[in-house]
Amino acid sequence: MDPAQWVASFRVLHEQNKRGALGPLDKNKYLAMRDELARSLMESSGQEMPAGNIPPRRIVKVAQLFNIELSNLYKTMTRELSCQGFVTLVQGSFRDGDRTAFVLSLGRSVDPVQGDAIVKSALKQAGNTTRLVCEFTALKEPALERIEEAVFDAALLRIK
Repeated sequence: MDPAQWVASFRVLHEQNKRGALGPLDKNKYLAMRDELARSLMESSGQEMPAGNIPPRRIVKVAQLFNIELSNLYKTMTRELSCQGFVTLVQGSFRDGDRTAFVLSLGRSVDPVQGDAIVKSALKQAGNTTRLVCEFTALKEPALERIEEAVFDAALLRIK
């Protein structure tokens, strides 16, 4: 199939999925297409597929700004987001291994995703800014699905 046709077909299924309008067969086809697009995006960005049984759609990350609040104290924006975690810049002091509560806003018309994350990397930047790489801990399937949908919304914004 022509790549432009494939993307157009994916967009249709993506919108139908967002409305909850996919039957089981179409849902399976759509999830397989998500994995195919995720593998392509990862390959084109040099992101490696880790070993294990995690689907590519749960690993692919996108550079996207979403509002996020950490520890009920720091309001900032994500720089990257995946179903695994996020990258952000924050004014404040964090260390590798710190745990933080987060509230992630994925859009104006939906409730935020809330949970906990562990700081995998905290690199001091200029001034009092710290670049945090955080990994989600124990997110339930509905939250992961919402994040995954937001990741693919952001990816589709960049594909013409």
